[in-house]
Amino acid sequence: MDYAVRVSHFVDPATFELQRDVILLISGSRVVEIIVGGEVSGGLSGLAEHVLDLDNAVCLPGFVNSHAHLDLSHLHGQVPRGLTFPEWVPAVIAGRMLPQAMVEAGIDDACRMSVAGGTTSILDISVGGDSAKHLAKHGLGGVVALEVLGWSGDEAEKAMARADEIVRARFELDAERLGKDAGDAAAPAALAGVDYGFSPHAPYSTSLELYQHAFGRAFGEGRVCTNHVAESLEEEQFIRDGNGPLRELLSKLGIDLSSFKGFGVTPLAMLLGDWLMPWLGADNHRLVLVHCNYAREADFELLAASKPSVCWCPRSHAYFNHAQWPLAQMRQAGVNLLLGTDSLASNDGLDMLGEIRQAALHPESEVSELFKATTVNGRRALGIEHDAADLAIWGLPSGAGNTRDSLLQAMLENEVPLIASFSRGNLIARAI
Repeated sequence: MDYAVRVSHFVDPATFELQRDVILLISGSRVVEIIVGGEVSGGLSGLAEHVLDLDNAVCLPGFVNSHAHLDLSHLHGQVPRGLTFPEWVPAVIAGRMLPQAMVEAGIDDACRMSVAGGTTSILDISVGGDSAKHLAKHGLGGVVALEVLGWSGDEAEKAMARADEIVRARFELDAERLGKDAGDAAAPAALAGVDYGFSPHAPYSTSLELYQHAFGRAFGEGRVCTNHVAESLEEEQFIRDGNGPLRELLSKLGIDLSSFKGFGVTPLAMLLGDWLMPWLGADNHRLVLVHCNYAREADFELLAASKPSVCWCPRSHAYFNHAQWPLAQMRQAGVNLLLGTDSLASNDGLDMLGEIRQAALHPESEVSELFKATTVNGRRALGIEHDAADLAIWGLPSGAGNTRDSLLQAMLENEVPLIASFSRGNLIARAI
């Protein structure tokens, strides 16, 4: 046995119920036994090679950041506030032109920030797959979703071919199945726990053909596929009517829109009702739709029918001053609710407690729902099993009650120290 960990309070990833005086036995990447009651003959030292004996601490599932752009972390504090979404996009595009060394340093710092905040897994959207080695270096797990975009359907195969080149360079592939096409990853042994997926960018930047290539691949291979949709009013106007500030921006970026008159539907209706219908079943947790800030009434029927994961980014949402997020409607639709940070180009931090605190300002929020969104729901979307040793141990907040919800509420109302965290059974943070 690798670790024996005793805590006074434990929130079980399988049931999300609070248990008292618990000993967790960790072997490899799994929690192999949970002993409730906290008493064993011979003490903890006889149970495992390493021991953490913590009297006044709560162990939660590690946080899952379900939407990040780590390769924009070098833009932290560099993009002016108060921009509309079409004004913000060119600033980010310009920021991508900065030296690669700055980008890499930003990713590395972002991983440190994430570990310090109790995050154990990240769903990162990446242009070049650069975050994979940094996630592995800092012991973080997760999925690097390779971003593909392009308005022309004729270029869809080329866009996916470029993504495959990144996969062959960054990730260990099944050489027996793929032969010489498997390529040679730079350091495959160091990438344990880091997988790849696909991310067609958004309906206003990505063709039907490319969406179907990317989603078809993801669904066929059992991978995560994620994209931005219904993020802004400008997106809704462009998709429905073909005009507005987003059309002006895309035209400036060189996209020929001379024949485009709009699709006549909302972005979500186009995506779930037309483009992706061939792959959608009754539950689609590995399809992660990000933002959905402007989902409309008919859209919720489609969401209820397909039950994807939907990721809300509360602090980025506030940065753009969007309308109140449709939390109650999402709850009623039964989606797998997630939370994410988005990028440091539209956020001041990458800590998930900060996202929960912002989300808790929503008048319809429920504390247990928000903590589930950042833990067990994120695991479901990324395919992390209940017994995975992805855990974060926090100092018990002052005034914590005897129920799960009162304890979680106390964590939001107090500054709580991270004592230790495990990702896939590896101790990646320890304060004492």
